[in-house]
Amino acid sequence: MRQEEINQHWSEDAGNYSRIIDDELESYRPALWREQIEKVCQKKEMKILDAGCGPGFFSIILSQAGHQVTGVDGAAEMVRQARKKAKSYGVHPVFLEMDCNDLQFPDNTFDLVISRNVTHTLLDHSRVYGEWKRVLKPGGKLLIFDANWHLTEPGAPLYQEYRKRFQKCILQYGDAYGEEDMVLEEEPEVSGSHVLGHLVRPQWDQGILEELGYRKIQYKTDISRELWDDKEKLIYGATPMFMIQATKQ
Repeated sequence: MRQEEINQHWSEDAGNYSRIIDDELESYRPALWREQIEKVCQKKEMKILDAGCGPGFFSIILSQAGHQVTGVDGAAEMVRQARKKAKSYGVHPVFLEMDCNDLQFPDNTFDLVISRNVTHTLLDHSRVYGEWKRVLKPGGKLLIFDANWHLTEPGAPLYQEYRKRFQKCILQYGDAYGEEDMVLEEEPEVSGSHVLGHLVRPQWDQGILEELGYRKIQYKTDISRELWDDKEKLIYGATPMFMIQATKQ
């Protein structure tokens, strides 16, 4: 799959994802997310890059906290949704359609680079993590939030467990975040991520970050207990959200 195809896929799914972000913004989550981020980054006013911003969740809540935020995404419709949403919340982050493989910013620009549910879609992690390091200021922080979503693909180790959780979520809540029409084949063909395969993260990411010269690399394998509600824990419990933090020395 080429980057253009990935961007097109996420543009097509932007409407559904935007509705999920609407629900998040109107819930208890913004305060918890800001608290989680501020545990790592204690600077009061930061210049932040929201890498793979999607419909703008981080860009909005961090702008509300007084930070100067730039959100970038390769999917044009995600950027459009983010601009519309930020305007409705009365904040003014800058949103740009831009590829994380080739960021159009000078070296040493940002205090923080942050991403959520982005890195599992990357084709070249080393290149992107290198770009994020380049645009960080010395002493700047990298924060990655993601999960082992690739392990729930057909043929992957957690696919069957995900099937059971998906079906139970439909029965219990009546929907599965807009994916209730998704067909789960009885005997799926093996596909899996052509990049990640059966790799387990965040342990795998640590090696890449070390090779690129990041320092003070730490991770937590499960922060979902602090940030997810019961429905999310049910459907996505096989792949808890992890956090990686690293510093540019």
